[in-house]
Amino acid sequence: MNIYPFTGVGIGPGDPELITLKGLKALQQADVVYYPATRVEGTNVVSFSKRIIDHYDLLCPCKPLHFPMKPASRHDDYRQAWETVKADIVRGLRVAVVSEGDLLFYSTFGYLLRLAKAEGFDCDLIPGIPAFIHTASIGQLPLVDEDRSITVMARPGSFDKVQQALDANEVVVVMKMSILRDDWAAFVKQCNRPFFYIEKAGTPDQFFTSDVTELAAREIPYFSLIVFQ
Repeated sequence: MNIYPFTGVGIGPGDPELITLKGLKALQQADVVYYPATRVEGTNVVSFSKRIIDHYDLLCPCKPLHFPMKPASRHDDYRQAWETVKADIVRGLRVAVVSEGDLLFYSTFGYLLRLAKAEGFDCDLIPGIPAFIHTASIGQLPLVDEDRSITVMARPGSFDKVQQALDANEVVVVMKMSILRDDWAAFVKQCNRPFFYIEKAGTPDQFFTSDVTELAAREIPYFSLIVFQ
């Protein structure tokens, strides 16, 4: 029996057409595709990745891997997800797991990869476009050039941490902003720095602005980021 490599495919930040040709080919050749999902309100399953791969009209089964993302059970969730994937791999199936954005950039896939490598499985990884790279294209922002520096951070614990990054670097990207429930507009205003805010990049619900008054009217969702220049 052939044991195929454990395949990971980054599918980009939201626009289904931003997958690579190699990534799409891997999904089309897979026997089963798994996507990250979160169960909310009892039985409802939410998956940003599923909305992307639905556009590809894949012929193989597409199944959720549930990640409740509660700190107390996180490692058990990853282990259970890996055992589900591994069972299909050892059956001789071509297994692909997708991740929005890139596989190894603030992604749950990295935890599955560590478990796979720890057990000696071959892995084939196909990178995707991170949300902040897509954001730069949407805003037509040269992120860095010449000798400028950049910091990318996610889920900052406080505005003080964001300010420290701003004090130390010329360009700062903050992803998953919603962890801070305070007034982002007030913070941006006092920073007095050019900024570009975007939410749900590449989807029909995409919104972006460089106007602090428009930012003040937004309820910051999970899939959001801001670039300070």
